[in-house]
Amino acid sequence: MYRSFVGLEIHVQLLTQTKIFCGCRAGFGDEPNTNVCPVCMGYPGVLPTLNGEAIEMAYTVARALNCELTPECSFDRKNYFYPDLPKNYQISQYHAPLGRQGYLDLEFRKKKKRVRIHQIHLEEDAGKMIHAGDMSLLDYNRTGTPLLEIVTEPDLEIGEEAEALLQELRRIVRYLGVCDGNMEEGSLRCDANVSVNLEGAGLGSKVEIKNLNSSRFVRKALNFEIERQEEILERGGTVAQETRLWNENRDQSESMRTKESAHDYRYFPEPDLPHFHADAAFLRNVEERQVELPAERRARFQEEWKLSVPQTEFLCDEKETADCFELVLAEEPELDPEMVVTWLAGDVRKQLNRRGWSLTESPLTPPRLAQLLRLLAEGTIHGKIAKQTLELLFEGGRNSSLDPIEIIEEQGWKQIAHRSELEPFILSVIEQHEGAAEQVRQGESKPVGFLMGQVMKATEGRAEPAAAQALLQELLLGAPPAREPRPESRAGSEATAPRRSPRIPTIQVLSFGGAIAGHRREDGLVEPGDLVSLGELFRQDPDLPEQIVFEEIRLGRFLSEEITPADWSALLTRLASTLEERSVQGIVVAHGTDTLAYTAGLVYWFFADTSVPIVLTAGAVPTDEGERGESVANLRRAVQVAAGAEAGIHVVYGGEDFMPVNLRFERIAPSPEGETGSFRTWNPVGLRRRGAALAPTARSVTREVLTAVLESALRRTFVVRVFPGMPGETLIALMDAGIRYFILEIYDTGTANLRETPFSLRKALVRGRERGVSFFCTSQQEGVVDFSGYVTAHELWRNGAIPMGGLTTESAFTRLVAAQVEAALVGAGGSSDSGAGDRGYQSEEEFRERVLHLMT
Repeated sequence: MYRSFVGLEIHVQLLTQTKIFCGCRAGFGDEPNTNVCPVCMGYPGVLPTLNGEAIEMAYTVARALNCELTPECSFDRKNYFYPDLPKNYQISQYHAPLGRQGYLDLEFRKKKKRVRIHQIHLEEDAGKMIHAGDMSLLDYNRTGTPLLEIVTEPDLEIGEEAEALLQELRRIVRYLGVCDGNMEEGSLRCDANVSVNLEGAGLGSKVEIKNLNSSRFVRKALNFEIERQEEILERGGTVAQETRLWNENRDQSESMRTKESAHDYRYFPEPDLPHFHADAAFLRNVEERQVELPAERRARFQEEWKLSVPQTEFLCDEKETADCFELVLAEEPELDPEMVVTWLAGDVRKQLNRRGWSLTESPLTPPRLAQLLRLLAEGTIHGKIAKQTLELLFEGGRNSSLDPIEIIEEQGWKQIAHRSELEPFILSVIEQHEGAAEQVRQGESKPVGFLMGQVMKATEGRAEPAAAQALLQELLLGAPPAREPRPESRAGSEATAPRRSPRIPTIQVLSFGGAIAGHRREDGLVEPGDLVSLGELFRQDPDLPEQIVFEEIRLGRFLSEEITPADWSALLTRLASTLEERSVQGIVVAHGTDTLAYTAGLVYWFFADTSVPIVLTAGAVPTDEGERGESVANLRRAVQVAAGAEAGIHVVYGGEDFMPVNLRFERIAPSPEGETGSFRTWNPVGLRRRGAALAPTARSVTREVLTAVLESALRRTFVVRVFPGMPGETLIALMDAGIRYFILEIYDTGTANLRETPFSLRKALVRGRERGVSFFCTSQQEGVVDFSGYVTAHELWRNGAIPMGGLTTESAFTRLVAAQVEAALVGAGGSSDSGAGDRGYQSEEEFRERVLHLMT
């Protein structure tokens, strides 16, 4: 086995107004060779003067990266000849750099690592060469721009790890305000050093790779170079020490020149610059410039706001997003933090992406977002109106002067929520549809939805659904009136958090196939059927609320093992429309047992931020086989949970309320009570019923579009349970057939056969990396996959396998499906007529990167 060693040299262009040793403007995009002077061009007789802002920024970064700060640093001349260097030398730091022996803690795919910083030094940038046909053009505007170089020790091993480190460093310098981190414009650049050798043999020959102007190229170039060096060593060759260029068009590195050593540059002290002394006043300024860094902020958000890891990673990726989140909650402290995250990650981000704006460039200030969410939380508007208000706010342009409340009043969108306003509309609807009203009085549930639709039509969609339905039920059934909200009431914890109101609970029951809705034939076999009416089954049931309305919807006749993408699409779009209407107290999904673990996971990834309980239940025997059977008992308990539990995704079975993720059904012989099996939860630590939805964009598309996207995702996905002696060629054959995403169920904490035999996975992993195929790994032994404990586990990680931690195969699979759906819809713009697939991306690779981000 081989060991790879990777070190990075990251060049950070500092955001100063002027260059490091002269007064020329340090800007990007100006006319070529206009920001130059005798100093930066190296004319005889001129002297450099150190930019105080640049040196302070440099020390600020060194302090943030835990470096030992040099109290007295000096500058040196680095001598080499190249057309972009007009002086034929570069002023840099060699003998006494400003920072040494720092570190940055990194967690990548379940592995934590401390990456050591060898040194940080300040230097001047070179010019820019533009190659055009058979000539090269020189632009010296960049010459003399302050450049901070961060040199790491060779502590990294693979390209993906280096990419993660570079992205975290980009966040840090942006948080500190010292660099915009724009790799496309060259303000953040990276060179990489790679060495591969036999395990335990230490460093081999070092190869430097240049021309890495994106984190994606860093990953691809390093993985290519690691494989190139391994192939040379396997053939018995010797790796040459050299400098290579990354050719992004060919996806390969190419030899540039023999690698230089430090003595080749003939460093000597810069005679025209004095040493810099970092006195106490200067160091105080450096401390004052320190901010809460991304890693610290992520940890605080998880602790203080109880947010999930994906939520905190989204918020803290950009400082302005995290700032906005906290400012919104400072403006309206009683808002639900998860509600704020959901809006920032969903509709707000969609509006920003559509226009290419950042948050600070948009008209959506934190007070305006806080106002909009308060109006939504207290019921002044509903979700659809909130989205339309946001749209109009953005359409007003960056300098829009309208606040959300002004837009709502101008458009006449304020909801009708009070009894005095709603009652005339509802009484009129009851009078016009007396037949439907009488059916409800007799216990029928279906007409409730029809009557609510008529109320919404009469009020032009402005009736607050929950208040309207409560009043409709009261007027029809004589329920005690719900307490009216006061007009001046603010959004409190009861308004933003899931709550149970005193109205008659309306429970939507979705019949989603399975034996629970089936029928037993004369030969004893169960066939698909329709779920019995719960309104009839539970009439006057003492275990349920005295008055309850069932809205029953049948989504198809099939057994749970016959589920298709279209069936899942029907369920997901129905849930989306019901949650948007806010007209029910809870939702029950009746399902079969065998595939409930899949559907429960899928519902969680799509609707983890639900505002009402969504309760999935199952039964292995038809409901019509007896009022005291397993299926009836599970349905009764599911209705109880839907009517009275906190919002979230629940799975009710055998009297227990399980988490929706990591379910496992275990079949047993039928008991005297009719029970045929039970569920249990794998690895329950950290699981939640409610959190951030992974695929919120799917809620705004049609059933047909969602079906097409689901079909596309499932055609590219395959689940493989690894077994001893499994030929690695099997996976390659599946790749040839179009599979791009694997769920690999491997052993223990992440082990598999990587010996050099036909039954090794190594060749498949290498081939998969070349083709852009991803391998997400779960455990056959209920282990937490983190690739720890074994050499084979580390080799899997090194070859690109991705650990799914404590997730079961079913939960990892449904997360992968949801991630592909979200990536496809975001790439296509998220509109209902945008079509399916990943055509909104420039390449399959961009689509895959989006999926990986959602998965990891």
